[in-house]
Formats: sequence, structure tokens, C-alpha cells
Amino acid sequence: MWTLPEGIFEHTPPREANGELDFTVGLSGGKSIATSQYHYAALKLIRAHYLDDSGQVYYTIVNPGGGYVGGDAYRIALDVEENASVLLTDQSAAKVYRTPEDYVVQNIDFSVARGAVLEYIPDQMILYRDADFRQKITADVDPEGSLFMSDIITPGWSPDGGQFLYKQAFLRNEVRVGGRPVLVDNLRVNPLSAEFGKEQDFYMGGRTHISTIICVSPEVNEDVLAAVRAIIAEHQGGAADVTAALSATQCPGFVVRALGNRTEELMTLITDVANHLRREFRGQPDLKMRKY
Repeated sequence: MWTLPEGIFEHTPPREANGELDFTVGLSGGKSIATSQYHYAALKLIRAHYLDDSGQVYYTIVNPGGGYVGGDAYRIALDVEENASVLLTDQSAAKVYRTPEDYVVQNIDFSVARGAVLEYIPDQMILYRDADFRQKITADVDPEGSLFMSDIITPGWSPDGGQFLYKQAFLRNEVRVGGRPVLVDNLRVNPLSAEFGKEQDFYMGGRTHISTIICVSPEVNEDVLAAVRAIIAEHQGGAADVTAALSATQCPGFVVRALGNRTEELMTLITDVANHLRREFRGQPDLKMRKY
């Protein structure tokens, strides 16, 4: 289950990274701070901010290159030490342009220690015509650690109005708790395949955008699951064009998959779920992520 063939989430032969980011966050004087930080080429961190008095540090990843092109390779690693707390996002939507000869890969490794918190809420990933983007996130979480992460896949604009012109979006999330595999979320969308073309409405329910939320935390119980389901139901009513469902995991946690036609609707769902958990688990105020 955990072994993948070569050449899916890495280039063959391996290529030098276009951007690397490797940092550790620990607790000092009641505040979470970066205790080590390494960045190379296109990936950098904007200086730390604190959005409330909880001591949680807010970091924004920036890619000055402006977008991803064929053959690009990126690596991010974050180690959140005991009792530290991190809110991580990026500066703006990530754009994947044409990759006619080779795909883009991004590998992310998270480690969340005992009592630590990691919230990873990036902006949407926009895939343009002929784009092939592959991302693998591996998260190792202590049984008393808390992880919340999300993603949104958006088809890029096309002059002819076509919605599904990207080649592939392949996102794989692997989560281990206490060293034990608890979750593999494998999402692969191949819009240009004949099968997708025939069954598009079946796969996407008439929608164009897809989003995922993954939460693993010891505080997740039946009351929390019921509350998140209620939030999902609120987003599916009225004029909203969102459909979503929740699946509980074997460990305390859940996965939400959502479909929609607007990035804003899916991001609102993500932040509403995150805000509920922040209030219930840690008494933190709602997210007000500023982009610097």
C-alpha cells in the first residue's frame, strides 16, 4: 500500500530542485518560533506573524518565480516540535502552466510532535491547459498532535471557454499516527482521458472544482463529527453550488471531499470547518489570514 512505482512523484532520473524549504518550529517563551530554517532557490518564507495571543506562529510560503512549469521539482519539510503551533499558507494561488514534455512534482513532509498543532491551508492550485501536477504529502503525527490540512484544485481559464483542459492532477496524502499508517488519500483527476470525458458528470457532479480537508486530532469525537457535518449541510443549501461529504477515519479524525464551481465557496467551507475546530479544541479566534 505504501510502495509506489518510480517516476510518479519524482522525476526519472532525479532533477535538482527548483525550490526547497526545510524548517523547524519550536516553543520559546510561550510563542512558537522557527528554530531552524533553510531555503533554496524559488521557495522562501515571509517573516513570522502572530494573528492572536495563542502564541501560534503564522508563516506564508512564497514562490517568486510566479508559477510552475514542466520539469519543476519542489520540496517542503516542516517539523513542528512539542507543544508548538503553526498556521501555514502560501502567498497566492499556485499556477501550473503547460507541461508538454515533463510534469511538475512537489513533495511535502510534515512532522507533528506531542501537543503540537499544524494547520496547512494553502490557496487554490490552478491548472492550465496541458498541465500535469503531482503532489505527495507525508505527515507523521504524534497521537497527541493535531493536523489540519486542505487543498483546492481549480481548472485554469482558457480562451475557448474549456473547463477541463489540464492533463492531470495527482494528489496523494499519507498520514501516520504514532508511526502507524492510518490514512492514504489518493486523488487523481485525468480530464483529457476518454473515460473522464464520458463520465465527467459522474465523477464531478457537474462541478469544476474539487477540494479536500484532512483532520487528525485526539479531540475529534462523535460530537465534533456531527458539528462538521452540520457545517457541510449549511454550505449545500440555498444558492450554494457545493456538494460535500465527510468520512471518519479509524483514528480520531476525518476527511471531507467537496465539489463546487467557485473557489470562494470551497475556501469558505474549509475556513468554517477550521474555525469550528480552532474554537472547540484550543479556544482560538477565527482565521483572518492576511497575505503579505
